[in-house]
Amino acid sequence: MATRQARRVANKEGNLYSVKTGFKTIFTHPQLAATTLQAVQLVSPILIASNVLANLHVLRCLETEGNVSKLDQTFFSNCMYAVTHSTGRSAVQFDRAKNVKLTESLDIYMQQLPQDHQPLERPTYIKDVSPTRIGPTCYDQFAALTGHLYI
Repeated sequence: MATRQARRVANKEGNLYSVKTGFKTIFTHPQLAATTLQAVQLVSPILIASNVLANLHVLRCLETEGNVSKLDQTFFSNCMYAVTHSTGRSAVQFDRAKNVKLTESLDIYMQQLPQDHQPLERPTYIKDVSPTRIGPTCYDQFAALTGHLYI
């Protein structure tokens, strides 16, 4: 109780505290923990590649035009679509015709990659991450924890 009280007083003064906890403390269900780690390993390279493309695009826009178009969720989603490949009935692919300026940045980005580079694969749904290792109970717990159903 004293620690909580001290944090409240410190927060009013403008000092902020960080409460640290471990991965195993939050993810106590083994299947959910394994799935989460697998998803992080899958998504991390995608985020890095899409952020590199986004930074390249912003720098190009500033150098050539002096301004940058709106950097919203659609822009960052398009960056992720551009650096990945997805399969499946509902797979969304990058539309080069709709995103001409980003396509120019993508072409420059792709020229910097090794010749044998393969586009990163992006699963269409969360259930595609590891369908053989996750049971329905794990999906239910994931949905309950996040408040979303991704099936």
